[in-house]
Amino acid sequence: MSRPVPRALLAVFAGVAPIPAAAEQRFDLRPSLVLGQVWDDNLFSSAEEPQADAITSLGPGLTAALRSPHFGASFSYSREAEMFARRSSLNTTGAAQSAVGTLSYAGPGGLRLEAVQRYTTTLNPSQLVPTVGIDLGRRSASQVSSDESLSLPLGTRTRGSLRYTFARDEIAGGLSGQTQSAGATLERRCSERSRVSLGYTLRRFEFGGEGVVSQVLLAGWTGSLGRRTSFKVAAGPRVASTGGEPAAEVDTWLRHQFKDGELLAAYGRTEARILGLPGVGSTESATLNLTRSVSRALRFGLSPGVFRSRIAAADWTVYRVATQVSWSIGRAVAIAGAHQFAATRGALPGSFSHNVFSVRLTFASPEQPLVAAETPGKGGVVEEEP
Repeated sequence: MSRPVPRALLAVFAGVAPIPAAAEQRFDLRPSLVLGQVWDDNLFSSAEEPQADAITSLGPGLTAALRSPHFGASFSYSREAEMFARRSSLNTTGAAQSAVGTLSYAGPGGLRLEAVQRYTTTLNPSQLVPTVGIDLGRRSASQVSSDESLSLPLGTRTRGSLRYTFARDEIAGGLSGQTQSAGATLERRCSERSRVSLGYTLRRFEFGGEGVVSQVLLAGWTGSLGRRTSFKVAAGPRVASTGGEPAAEVDTWLRHQFKDGELLAAYGRTEARILGLPGVGSTESATLNLTRSVSRALRFGLSPGVFRSRIAAADWTVYRVATQVSWSIGRAVAIAGAHQFAATRGALPGSFSHNVFSVRLTFASPEQPLVAAETPGKGGVVEEEP
């Protein structure tokens, strides 16, 4: 299928993003290296015969970036190798790889453009659909995706934005498919702490030679409850080409910031193509994310969540709890220990539990934004999503 919207956005980049003078440009290379040790008690997410193993991983990466006051471009590539303690036949130098290209432009008056192209291969396909929460086990999968957006002020209090996303995925033993989404949003600032929005999104899902089209109208309100607490409530109808009653689309969160961390509670209800399966599923999630800084170098995180998905043939619920402790050693070295527990209940893919313990040592200099962030209150409304 042709994709005219990304080409149009790239044409906009070519027309409105001036090439910065050489004196304003800054080019840098950012190498990285990740060493990891993982213990997995259910490698293949099996409900009948769980198999455990210890895995040592090595992941080099490199990012090249060109920065200027208003324009930025970057390309990054990383690859991960794995070595198993018991199952040497699973050893591989291609456990995961990722290539990402990004273009970003911040123009005068609040104009913002961004285009991100990504190619990913992995042996953990659940990483490709994190909002669904389903545990798909260990099998090869790949995804090509793009995300293009344009946002500009339409007055001192109103901002408009356009966005197009595309993703095509393949997974061993399942159906390949793709998802496209095009949307437009108007947002108006009512006061310094409150703004409202109205958005329209057109989605198309393709799988096994079939397709489903849906339309979503979403109205939202974002506000503050004091200096440290903010919220968003967005909801609206979703109508699919398959007929039936309109379904509800919901996106809401509540965030409270501490002096040394934050607490974020979120609830969402939407639709998604379940990787490798036919049809389009309805998904529902409720998550809680707590982060606290014990000191300048030590940080703790706790993230419980419940994910429920339904397709025509089955439904399932995933209960997940993730904990992480990270310690920064200077500016370029970090150690992170994590544990993730997931319990899947349902006819598909079955009822089972999954524990993953990991320790990772990362060598990488701090990542810098491609262009400077926009100052709130200038050129329209600035989005403050968590």
